[in-house]
Amino acid sequence: MSGIDWKRPLEDVLGDDATARRQLAEHAQLLPIADARTSLRFVLARLREHWVASLATLVVTIGGAVAAAILPRLIGSAVDVVAEEGSSAQVWRLGAQILTIGVVQAVLMALGWAMISSLGQRILAGMREDVIDRALDLPAQTMERTGIGDALSRVADDVDLAARAVNNLVPNLIQLGFLVFITLIGMATLSPWLLLMVVIIVPMYVLAAVWYLRRTAPIYRQERIAMGARAQGLLSAIHGIPTVHAYGIERRETRHVAVLSETASILNMRVMYLVGRLVMGLNVPENLALAMVLLLGFVMVQIGGAPVGLVTAAAVYLVTLFWPMMAVIFNLDEVQSALASLARMVGVITSIDPAASPGTERPRDASIRLEQVSHAYTTDEDGAERVILHPIDLDVAPGEVISLVGASGAGKSTLASILAGTLEPRHGRVLHGGADLARADLEAVRAHAAIVSQDVHVFRGTLREDLRLASAEASDAQLWEALRRVDAEVWAERLPAGLDTEVGEKGQRLTAEQSQQLALARIALRDPAVLVLDEATADEGSSGARVLERAALEVARGRTAVIVAHRLSQARLADRILVMADGHVVEQGSHDQLVARGGAYAQLWGAWSS
Repeated sequence: MSGIDWKRPLEDVLGDDATARRQLAEHAQLLPIADARTSLRFVLARLREHWVASLATLVVTIGGAVAAAILPRLIGSAVDVVAEEGSSAQVWRLGAQILTIGVVQAVLMALGWAMISSLGQRILAGMREDVIDRALDLPAQTMERTGIGDALSRVADDVDLAARAVNNLVPNLIQLGFLVFITLIGMATLSPWLLLMVVIIVPMYVLAAVWYLRRTAPIYRQERIAMGARAQGLLSAIHGIPTVHAYGIERRETRHVAVLSETASILNMRVMYLVGRLVMGLNVPENLALAMVLLLGFVMVQIGGAPVGLVTAAAVYLVTLFWPMMAVIFNLDEVQSALASLARMVGVITSIDPAASPGTERPRDASIRLEQVSHAYTTDEDGAERVILHPIDLDVAPGEVISLVGASGAGKSTLASILAGTLEPRHGRVLHGGADLARADLEAVRAHAAIVSQDVHVFRGTLREDLRLASAEASDAQLWEALRRVDAEVWAERLPAGLDTEVGEKGQRLTAEQSQQLALARIALRDPAVLVLDEATADEGSSGARVLERAALEVARGRTAVIVAHRLSQARLADRILVMADGHVVEQGSHDQLVARGGAYAQLWGAWSS
């Protein structure tokens, strides 16, 4: 990092790396970031949920601060007793009181630290669950648009920063804050003259803090954005390792991640520069305060006739005040970072709630209806819309099997996602069983319709656990029946421990064909009324494709099914075929009708057959 020019403009760092520029621009506006007021309201609401623990923590923390504020007065009294040649009994009594109050302060401060940390961890645990819940529940199109980097950064980096703050920073700041407040009260009540120091010195610390916060807040925001973009770039490179090796673009990908890393590092170093300037500036109020306490002490004793003990107490108060105020200022760096992470977490929790149902309508049957449905994406360059699906009206009867065919980019997957209810169209209405999805109970819709794509994820765990994701209460007999229906029973029985075999990451590696069969077996267990198969057999060879086609047709039997067909042999068995081109449905009908018509489908079938 020492070789990085932190003054270098970020535009020069990014250079001609269009990918890095695009990802930074995307991560600057993808998932929402809460403002300070929203974050504060959220934290206060969580504190109210734990009001008993919050109240107890407050009492203990204030008690520790009060004990700390009593000590300077006792020390001043001891000085007066010695100066006035008081009895040794008085000195011992004051010594015992000082020792007792010191022990009480230490116990209360330690207990308060533990209570604040414990309360913070409980609140953070709930926030972590909420962030992960929101991230996992984001609409598919949102994740496709944002990429996983920003969501992963919020679930991992931001939660980690917040956890460290809760363990160390938050207890320290809360205790220091109360200590400063109680100490200022103690100084003011000790002598009205000491208010002069409070009025002059404290605002200087406040101004220093404000100066620092205003300059570092936007830098921290940029840094968090850069970290999210860096995570996305790194994940993209790792997931695409075979392609990276195949095209020999290792240096390009490495440079891309390095640019994003350098951007984050430069922003961090700019903050460190501001920290250095802040530390230099704080020498002024500190030295001024020391000079003032000496001057005021001299005037109060020599002219005002104040006891030496009072001035001693004032000096101890001042030294006691220096440490927590300086500590608060020095921790502002971590405060800003933690607040930036908190705002990103709260932004996801409060501004996005994909699980919240827009209405209460529930599907009454397995029919699907599209009314003037179209879809478009906004391009990154000029903000113009790129039309993916032109307006379409479509009625799918309960139990009907339709197949979508056409060239790549024709709009098949977009239409399939809209039919499944996982993609909200830009225009038009989608009805499942008469229920408008814009006003439907989402949980009911998700139970009503399911989609299986060619990208299937096998979760880490036993085969039994993976299957029960679709039906938590399914018996082993039901699991084996689902596997049998998709022709997976044979290979499942050959697994080392049958249903208890670990699969997924670090477990038994399943082939692409077996993974697809597992996904179809989940559908058999879940038993949705509507099933969408988005090229679920596209990546298999001839033998594997035939097995998966049989499995898909078996699972689709008795349901309303939409099949995005990669092979026309699969489309041939559908009740109705929709031929798509450039976002339009150009033909529809049964296989025999379309072949007899001699149009686009007939040409596709002729090429396929030959």
